[in-house]
Amino acid sequence: MKRKILSLIVVLVLIFTFVGCGNQEEVQEENQENQEELEENEEEQGEEENESQYPVKITDGYGREIEIEKPAEKIISLAPSMTETIFALGAGDRLVGVTTYCNYPEEAKEIDQVGDFEGPNLESVIEKNPDVVVALAMGDDEKSKLEDAGITVFLQDPQNLGEVFDNIKKIGTILGLQEEAESLTSNMNAKKDSIVETVSNYDSKKVFYEVWSEPLMTAGPGSILDEMINLSNGENIAYDAESLYPEYSLELLIERNPEVYLTADDGFKTVEDIKNREGYENITAIKENNIYMLHPDIVSRTGPRIIEGLEMIAQAIHPEAFQGK
Repeated sequence: MKRKILSLIVVLVLIFTFVGCGNQEEVQEENQENQEELEENEEEQGEEENESQYPVKITDGYGREIEIEKPAEKIISLAPSMTETIFALGAGDRLVGVTTYCNYPEEAKEIDQVGDFEGPNLESVIEKNPDVVVALAMGDDEKSKLEDAGITVFLQDPQNLGEVFDNIKKIGTILGLQEEAESLTSNMNAKKDSIVETVSNYDSKKVFYEVWSEPLMTAGPGSILDEMINLSNGENIAYDAESLYPEYSLELLIERNPEVYLTADDGFKTVEDIKNREGYENITAIKENNIYMLHPDIVSRTGPRIIEGLEMIAQAIHPEAFQGK
């Protein structure tokens, strides 16, 4: 009799255990559904609140005040740096047109090309009916034709890191992605500060940046390359040039004798070409083989990857600071 009662108790315990497990699973599923519904509602509410901030006015790099009626759903980029910025903000799927030079990220190559070295194809641009066209610069006639077609034109050509950050934030406003733009620029700024800190305890070195070889041209004061050299604890020997990208004499290059020679790997020259130039054998950077060919897109495009360009320059000037990192 006792065995029967004991068996019955065991069976009842198992039944209630299974029922309890079943109820627990149902509760967990219900909680999961409620959480997902809550997140969806919060996302929709956030989008509604974001859109309620519009229309907004922003000022482009040429002092033009532009009204953005609502977050752009269709956008055309006529500059690789702008294209990279739009992708970095997570809005690459809104791009309906780019240029032949927009080669990063890989997905950019799959977008219809509406511009090349000769400029934008205005008919193609207008046909795609974008909300906004972004570019570094544009002729007055081209801009007027697009605006007459009801297309907003935003122009900005950043010349320093501060302007790069500002440009990213304004594109964020154009896209309704202000939080994403704030996060992106905050991360870029933090990495910049880390690079500066890494090289800060080393002696500065004299640096020359070759922009072009014939005629010899360099990066002058006020250029973003000059800023990155200075942030990398380098001394730009063209510190007193009279323009952003001036011609530079061989005599002055030899006289100021840079310890580090930087240039872009643009496909028109090699390290050996530079070494074999007349008079270059007298330059310390050449004698000590401190010649660095940098990725042309990363060090020159004023978009999110410019901080990678800063790191490349810092590593070239102070490789000892990055050993073991």
